[in-house]
Parts: sequence; structure tokens; C-alpha cells
Amino acid sequence: MMLSTKRFLVLSIVFLLTASVSVPVNAQQTLNDVKKERGLTDADVLAAVKTFMPRGGRDEYFGIVGTGNSGTMIVYGIPSMRIYKYVGVFSPEPWQGYGFDDESSLMLKKASLDDRISEYGDMRFPAFAETDGKYNGKYAFFSDGANSRVALLGLDDFETKQVLSHPLFISCYPGVAVTQNTNYIIQTSQFPSSWDKSIDPTQFKSGITFWFFDDPKKASKSGHIGRMLKEKSFTLELPPYTLGYFDAGKFSSNGFVTGVADKDGKHYVYVVDYKKLEGAKKTSFNNFGVVELNEALNANAVAFIEIPYAAKSVKVSPKGIYFIAVGDDTYVFDFAKAKNALDSKKFSGKTDDGIPVIAANDVKHGDIKLGSGVIDIAFDYRDNTAFASVFNDHKIVRFNYDKMKKDAELTLSFKPAYLMTPQGMSAEPHSNYLTVVDKEGLYDNFVSTGPIRPSFQHLIDISSDKMSDIYTMSLPQANMYGSESVLRTTIKPIIRYPTGTNTRTGETSRYKTVAGMEKVERQGNRVHVFGTLIRSHITPEIVEVNEGDIVTFHLTNLELAEDETHGFTIDTYGKHGSFEPGKTASLTFVADRPGAFPYYCTEFCSALHLEMEGILMVKPKGYKGTGGSGEIKLTKEELAAYKKNYEDKLVVIQQTQDVINSVVTWLKENHYENYPYVKALVGDAVDQLNKATKAKENYEKYAAEGKWKDAFLWAEQYFQYQVKAADVGLRAKTLLTEKLEETK
Repeated sequence: MMLSTKRFLVLSIVFLLTASVSVPVNAQQTLNDVKKERGLTDADVLAAVKTFMPRGGRDEYFGIVGTGNSGTMIVYGIPSMRIYKYVGVFSPEPWQGYGFDDESSLMLKKASLDDRISEYGDMRFPAFAETDGKYNGKYAFFSDGANSRVALLGLDDFETKQVLSHPLFISCYPGVAVTQNTNYIIQTSQFPSSWDKSIDPTQFKSGITFWFFDDPKKASKSGHIGRMLKEKSFTLELPPYTLGYFDAGKFSSNGFVTGVADKDGKHYVYVVDYKKLEGAKKTSFNNFGVVELNEALNANAVAFIEIPYAAKSVKVSPKGIYFIAVGDDTYVFDFAKAKNALDSKKFSGKTDDGIPVIAANDVKHGDIKLGSGVIDIAFDYRDNTAFASVFNDHKIVRFNYDKMKKDAELTLSFKPAYLMTPQGMSAEPHSNYLTVVDKEGLYDNFVSTGPIRPSFQHLIDISSDKMSDIYTMSLPQANMYGSESVLRTTIKPIIRYPTGTNTRTGETSRYKTVAGMEKVERQGNRVHVFGTLIRSHITPEIVEVNEGDIVTFHLTNLELAEDETHGFTIDTYGKHGSFEPGKTASLTFVADRPGAFPYYCTEFCSALHLEMEGILMVKPKGYKGTGGSGEIKLTKEELAAYKKNYEDKLVVIQQTQDVINSVVTWLKENHYENYPYVKALVGDAVDQLNKATKAKENYEKYAAEGKWKDAFLWAEQYFQYQVKAADVGLRAKTLLTEKLEETK
């Protein structure tokens, strides 16, 4: 019923034997011709060259940015500014099946206070995990300002691993900070509210939460073991202030967090010694540890610094010496002075709430007027150097925050907002690029796509004393604020998971299924389908259930090759999953509509992609007929047709094997074993052929018994393994050819 064999021979030959042919092409234009035709200047061409990434080239940095209310993360490259990936974080994302398969749906539901999946988020300012103040390339973190959640992402596969709902805050600031060894992920409230559902304003509170992060040295095979532990985390209770951007100290200031606090027209920078809070008495509120304000004051762990303006943010300098309150008249505070004032209780008074106040002049290193409408700063590798975005003046200002001196300015064609330098919030910022967000995005040369416009950010070359704007990047489906970037080589992405991995936990899934172990289990009205995905076959290809059954497909991608992701959907049932190589995930639904419902692979995987199909048969209530386990009797004509298909398939199998043999001979003659990556590909191909052994035994057995349908289906399965092996083998040959050419 599900046979689609007419294209097999042609497609397999095309797939295996197509070779690339070099065709000389005469250039139609010179560079000068192109410049003249498009009206380009030398500066335009130079900017294009600086961001151009040739085929096979790799960006120097990975950048990540939250999409604001879309609830997703964008991964992009610097300097090419190419978008690599959208990642579901706080909201479902169908391309990856995020929020659609059982594993990710459960994770999102557990992060809800009412067992539902929020379909949006507000994520603005991310943070990378750090070791000794340097990005370690393992994790990223986000805060959801709209739904009071915090998220952990693994960077080896750029996937969300954990989402937690805040047990106290109704409103969270949409940014996070990490301590210098990622002991804590810090999250604050934003707008004051009650913690107990009260509508009495006198019960409103604010707070700073320290999520304890556990990252054991001994990792699982897939490495996803870092977790925020709610039971070891705690919140500092504060009076009802509106809290803004904050940062954690480093090195000599390690143990401190500082940020923006505003109330009743008064503006403050808070300084909190969270190491003192660790030993303070904690009470339980909503099953979460709380250090009440009085306990924090008794521990001398918190103080405010009053400033004459509403700071846009507070950022800690790379060496941890200063914390800078960003504004038109930017104040630079000395951490050593602030620590001394706190420890010696050198206070100038108290707030109306009883929080001690440190006089700004007692701890200020200096201040500098940067311009009108300063939004943000970003740090540079050069000592005590930072960049400021001056919104109203259309300028980027480079300044020295130790000497309180402007060094350079760049006038822009737009109003700059949020800034980022590569590695900029770590102890080792780089000095080659600066990204600048344009929140208005008014460009005459961008084609209109309607009232809603994408977000824009510019790439500024800061590698010399003369800064220059070299690229404008558009980011669709995003309301962009801050971003972070890390040296690409710091992150070690994987290309496959160990077979059977639950990618959300890193553990081997209890539903892992391997070839030959596919099955359908029923207990009452509960049906579990244990299936596999491999080019180009979904097994089982026919599943029969009854109307009203609760059905779960547990699917494992058996591929080992790079970029062999399979999708899976059942027509009109609203279920979709993405299955990367080695991944196991599940899809559960109620079979509440009778009929025949095709299921298929939604991700193009090979020339035989369209062969990845099956059918779900939902028998209506009261149906009487052959049971799901009954065997359909074939006519003589049908048996003869299957026999012919089987014999034709054996011819294709032999032709494919001839190709494989020729590739193997060539690889051996050219000593593939001397090239590690080529050797790994060959190992992958051999592994696939080894898996085919059982399929061959089965098709030969059923052929001997005259069961031609079964013989054909197992021969088809054998061919799938062959195609996989041949594909990887040809990749190995192509790569080895390139390596050999390089040595000539």
C-alpha cells in the first residue's frame, strides 16, 4: 500500500554517480565595471570585503541575541552577519519541533505556574557562562520579562535545556548576569508587585534572585548536565523599587552585584554582597529561599548609592575594578571604595525603606559627559577603554573611563542604541568590531514589507583609531536589544548525539529504539509506537489504532552522518518533531478522528526524501474487521508484483555495491587512514554497512519462503543502509581529493 518504488533505480544512480564537473566561466565584468554600474565607492568595496565570507570560510565569532517578544534566540556570525539559526527558548518554535514534541513541551509546561505553554516571551539581554571571568563556550542564559522565567541553553548544540518559572516575581527584568565562575545566574524583578497575589500596594516588593548553577566536572556523553537548582537558590527581598540593568563583579569585586534602582523620582545604584547573603538566615516563601531585607541589613550586605540621574544600565569593567552607571553624565564608581564604605558602614543616611545610602562622591572615581541621550556602553580590549552610544547626537564615542577623557567619535546616519563588542562582558573583550542596534530602523534603501519592520544592527570596524560603519544587518521576527558574542573556536559544537539521546536532558531516552526493534505496544486505549528514522524509511510504515486511543510515537533518528536531520508530522493532527542524528523524541496525541492519515519526513534528507512516508489508520468506533495484528492476504498478482520489485531491487543493490567497492578501493589506494576526518567518515560508512547485515539475512530468508512482500521491504531497508554508506563514502572521497590537491 505504501510502495513507491518507480523512482528508486534512477534516483539511486543519480545520487551515487553524479560527479561535479568544472566548467570554465569567463568573467563578464571587472571590479571597476561593477563599481561603476552600481555607483560604489572604494569605501563601499572595502566594507564589503571586510564582511565577505568566502565559500568554506568561517566567521570569527558566534553572536547571540534575543528576539524580544518572539521568545526565540538568533545565532549569527561576525563579521559576515549571516544568520545561522533561530532557537526556541521561551516560545514554541516549529522548525525544531520545540514545544511540539513531548520532551520540550514538558519542559515548557513545568516552567508555567498553571501547566500551560506560554507562546511568547520578552528576552533582551543574554549572558554566557564564564570560568575565571572568561567565556567558556558551554552555556547561555536568558530571562523572560513577560512571563517571569529563566532559561539555560547548551552551546554544543544551541538547544534549550532548562526553563524555570520564578516562584516569587510577577515581573522579571529581561536580562541576566552570571558570576565569574557561573556559580550563580542572577535575575531581578523589574516592576514591583506582590509575591502572594495581593492587590494591596503596601505589600508590593522587589528582589534579586541568585539561581544556584550546578555544572559537575564529570559530563555525560552528550555533555548536557549543567542545571539551575531551585532548592539551592535564594532571593534577596527588597522594597518596591523598579530595577533595571545589572552586572556581577569580577576578580577583586567577585561576590558583588550592582544595578539600577529607581523609586519616586529618586535614582540609585545598588551594591549587594551576595557572599554575605549565602550565610544569612533564609525563610521559605512559595517553597523558595528568601533572605528578608532585615536579615540582609543585619549582615551588612546591601547599600544604595544615590545619583542625580536615571541610569540606563550599570556595567562592571573587564578587570572588575570599576562599575559604571551609564547616562549623559556617566558616573564611574570604584569597587574598592564601595566595598570599604559598605564594610566600614560609612553611610550618608538611609532611604525611606531603611536601606543605607553611600554618598556618591565617597566612592566615585570620576564622571564624564558623553553627550545627549546616552543609551549604552561596551568595553574594549585596550585598558580602561569603552564605547558609548549617544542617541540624540547620532554618535559613537570612544572614551577612557579611568582618565575621564573622550578619545574619538564616529558620526552615524542613525541614532545608536545598544552596543556589543566581541567577548565584551567577559574579562577579555576584543577590539575589532562593535555592533550597534538601530531601534528606529528608518532606511530609504530597504524595501518595505509592510508596517512591521525588522530589527537592524550595524557592524562598526573599531580595529584602528578611525572607526567606520561597514555593514547593516536586518533581523526579521525580532525586537532587538542587547546581544553577546563569543570567539567561535571557544564553542565546540557536536554534529550528532549518541543514538537514543533525550537532547533536553542529555540522558539516554527510555524510548530509544534501534533498527530491528521497532514495535507497537497496546495497553487498553494507550498505544506506544517505537519507531526509527533513517534515509529513506520510517519504520513502522503502517500503524493501526482505534478512535479515542491515546497514541505516542517514540522515534529515534539512526543517522550518524552530519546534517541528516529528519522531521516527522502526521497530516492534520497538529504534531511535529525534529529529529537530529541520534536524537530520540516522542509525540503524543489523541486519535480522535477516524480515517487514514499519512505521516512523513518534513526535512529534506536525500534524493530519496519522498520515500520517507507511512500511514496512520484510525479505525472508527464500533469498527469490525481484521485486527491491527491481522495479516492481509495477498493475491497471486500482488505476490508476483512484489517478487518483481524484489528482483529489481537486488539489481540496484548490486549496482550500488559496485560503486561502494570502487570508492573503497580508491580510498585505500590513497591512504585515507592518514587523514583523521576522512577516517572518521569511512568509519561511519562501515558502521552503516554493518547494520545492514541483519536486513540482508531477513530478505534472503523471506525470499526463500516465498514471502515476497516481506523480502522486498527488507531488501529496501538494506538498500537504505547502502545509500547511507555510499553517501558518506563519497563525501570521504571528495574530502580526501581536496586534501590531496592541497599537497600538490
